[in-house]
Amino acid sequence: MKPLQRFRRWRIYGILSAVVVLTLVIVACGGDDATATPTPRPAVTAMPSTPRATAMPSTPRPTAMATPRATAMPSTPRPTAMATATPRPTAMPTAMPSTPRPTAMPRPTPTPTPAMVMREPVQPRLRVSMSPPGVQATTHWKLAGWQSAQGPLYSMYDTLLHIDRYTEEWKPYLAESWTVSPDAKEWTFRLKQGIPFYRNKQPTNYTVTVADVIHSFEINFFPPYQAGIPGLAVNSTTDPRHFDVKSDHEFVWKLDKPSLTWGYWSTDDRRGVASKAYWDDVGEEAYIEDPIGTGPFTYVDFAINQGLLVERVENHYRKTPEFHELQFFYVPEEATRSAMLYTNEADISAISRALHEQATSRGYQVVNSTTPSLYTFMFIGGMFDAARPDGYGKVVPDFVVDEASPMRIKEVREALNLAINRNELNSVFFNDQAVPTTRWAFPPTWSHSDPTWTPYPYDPDRARQLISDAGYPNGFEMEVYVPSAITGLPEAGEMSEVIAQYFEQIGLDVVLRPINTAQMSSIPRNREYSRGVMQTRFGPPGRGDLVRHFKNNVNWRQEWQQHQEIYDFVDRLEAASDWPTLDAIEVEAANWAADNHLIIPLFWVVGQVVVNPDVVASYESRHLHMGPSRHHEYTVPVYR
Repeated sequence: MKPLQRFRRWRIYGILSAVVVLTLVIVACGGDDATATPTPRPAVTAMPSTPRATAMPSTPRPTAMATPRATAMPSTPRPTAMATATPRPTAMPTAMPSTPRPTAMPRPTPTPTPAMVMREPVQPRLRVSMSPPGVQATTHWKLAGWQSAQGPLYSMYDTLLHIDRYTEEWKPYLAESWTVSPDAKEWTFRLKQGIPFYRNKQPTNYTVTVADVIHSFEINFFPPYQAGIPGLAVNSTTDPRHFDVKSDHEFVWKLDKPSLTWGYWSTDDRRGVASKAYWDDVGEEAYIEDPIGTGPFTYVDFAINQGLLVERVENHYRKTPEFHELQFFYVPEEATRSAMLYTNEADISAISRALHEQATSRGYQVVNSTTPSLYTFMFIGGMFDAARPDGYGKVVPDFVVDEASPMRIKEVREALNLAINRNELNSVFFNDQAVPTTRWAFPPTWSHSDPTWTPYPYDPDRARQLISDAGYPNGFEMEVYVPSAITGLPEAGEMSEVIAQYFEQIGLDVVLRPINTAQMSSIPRNREYSRGVMQTRFGPPGRGDLVRHFKNNVNWRQEWQQHQEIYDFVDRLEAASDWPTLDAIEVEAANWAADNHLIIPLFWVVGQVVVNPDVVASYESRHLHMGPSRHHEYTVPVYR
């Protein structure tokens, strides 16, 4: 048996041999300690206990939430449908549908889904157990730019456009149609009329207008509400010159630079629309305490590091959910998330693939994301420039660059890549179903992807030689930052530990540094990892959106490396006004990053979650790196 396989199985089966007893104790003892630094907010009352699957509440609206308590382990597997093996995820598609250039869309005829009257789910509340988002709040503008933290909030907020969960095309939500000028500097949006904001399951007197869109743009992307996102700040602001308001339901977004992909910032990969009139009436703090949105669920309760509870909108303008309520449990411990499934405290749970076989043997089902969800990689630290501004656009006068960091040497970065056995990682962690990455942030299914690109080979001998040639014949000390549970990739922590072993095998002295989710941004932003590497994951970019991922390296809140070439590529990408030019620059930028071994690419991954088929008949979602948190208005329950 290979060393990694022995290590892996010892870790897995050592844990699983005790999971029946220990995880029940964990669940019974309540929630886990916080693993992130959330946005401060007033205290919230305790969450009430979750109703059992067989019990119907007398009224559909719960009054409180509570961290689930364990019940007795069933003597036999409850689900009737038994699986004999872990379902393997759908292979990476050979051609990912690229996002077409937006054109005018015909106005759809909204057909509200009637509330379920004749049929009732076997369980009125859908319960989802997931890793805690890095930042938690009831409103988008309190998430400080964390895309991965937004998933649960899409139950309450809609966007102008959305990305189709099957085709990845832009389609209308609050927008009725949109067009782009020939120079890609003007985007015209026409809104649907009469779309209400909802509260307590019902429509309010507030309806969506252009004023809400502009207001939401301001509070979601600019100070003092957000730190500011440079990609938007340089291209558009809330200055009136950028918004030509034609009526309450039509406006032209005027950009300083061309952008073929500006509509992305209006999709459900980014930020929801909030009500300006409600904000003006009650104020920001009251909005946070009792938020309203246009999504298919309305707010009930929220507690940091415990979860969010929402209830369905009756006769929602686009889709009335079939479950009456939706509850997200934020659970950092994977053993606890597993136990919640087995003790009927959760119906959908995000757990590592190594635990899927155990789940399917008990009758639970593994469900794939509808599209490739994310790519995982390691950033390499130390490549900073003291003269450059930090992630908030400020020059730090007392910052001293570690000029002696081995990570600044190109050959060292190549050696780190050659030291990793990606085939072995793929087999152990992803059942050989992940796709090794060849270029950072460049999906292999993009039409302009180069078919000659290949992943790094596994060549530890060559890696040792490169380390020696770089001036380190006896190796050097480095750090591997080990993240706690992160949404979308529960395997990240253990993968980082195994990769550290690969580095040790080429003669490096590795120090493991456990970190929580919030530190994944604060550490690079503060330039604290000059001699370390850190594994993370991003959702896949849409066509033409490589510039956004490159910007994570320069003057963004997640600042990783600073190279003049990156700044130049960002400027060129933002100036492109036609697709052939944009495609060519993306290929050039991707090749430059690979030639300089800027990062450690690992895999493209199809997200997977485990569901209880006695409660959930169908769950189909484009997960990204948000975990099982979106599209639950379409989740189909098992009916009585």
